[in-house]
Amino acid sequence: MLKRLWQMFSDQRGQSLPIVLCMLAIGGLTVAGNLNYSTVSLNGGRITNEKVKAIFAADAGIENTMWRLLNGYSPETHLEEPINGMNVSITTQNEGNFTLYAGDLIEPGEHFTFITFVEELVWDSGANAYRYTITVTYLDTGSTVHINEVGARLPRDFVYVAGSASGNMSLAEPSQMLDGTGAVMVRWIFTNPGSRPTLKNNATIAHQTFYITGPRPPEGQYAWIVADRTDIGAVGVTGGRYIITAEARRVGDNKLRATVRVDVILVTSGTSLFNDVITWKVLN
Repeated sequence: MLKRLWQMFSDQRGQSLPIVLCMLAIGGLTVAGNLNYSTVSLNGGRITNEKVKAIFAADAGIENTMWRLLNGYSPETHLEEPINGMNVSITTQNEGNFTLYAGDLIEPGEHFTFITFVEELVWDSGANAYRYTITVTYLDTGSTVHINEVGARLPRDFVYVAGSASGNMSLAEPSQMLDGTGAVMVRWIFTNPGSRPTLKNNATIAHQTFYITGPRPPEGQYAWIVADRTDIGAVGVTGGRYIITAEARRVGDNKLRATVRVDVILVTSGTSLFNDVITWKVLN
């Protein structure tokens, strides 16, 4: 009897090996998957952390540019030192004067269905200069519209011809300033309510004409007008509109890690010094 039991148990020797091998195989697959998941998680965390640092670096470039523009300095094309291990390059587009009115951006061109705005630049051989005309047409019989300001950005390297102002808006000399690219901006600002040009009755036309000279065919010019109606008064924020793009590239391999773009109105009138952001986007 004992001999038979011994033979029965002795016949089971070696059967645990396949079980152990199966367990090792399953464990190997599980461990490999977990290690791979851990590696992916670590890499993902590293990439996310680098991305956040790059966005902050690009934001620093945007903030630096807005500060310089608000304080009368020319915008830089790059930050002098890396931030968060990133080199930051900056592009600044000057879009001219705009009004952010009740949440809507009013651009040069047709403001409303009853006001049209046209600018014309033609060569005048008699004056040996370009004649710049800004025309506003009122097509309504409603309330009176008052013009608060009219102005233009001249083509780069062009200058205003002194004493050339004419038209039914103003014969006075405009104020002049340089934008961020060095182009001359001329502005007729009507601060006295009694002297502001008005638009009333149907088909009333207001125009401002002046002459400019420069070394080449003109390009890059634009004009603007700021007006308000008597029933609502002047409402909104008026200032220079800029589109600023900042790129953050990793030091070493110069790989692009983040791009941030802001569309902003900068106001530097009198004691006012602030910005009104229209959009702030992370592009990649």
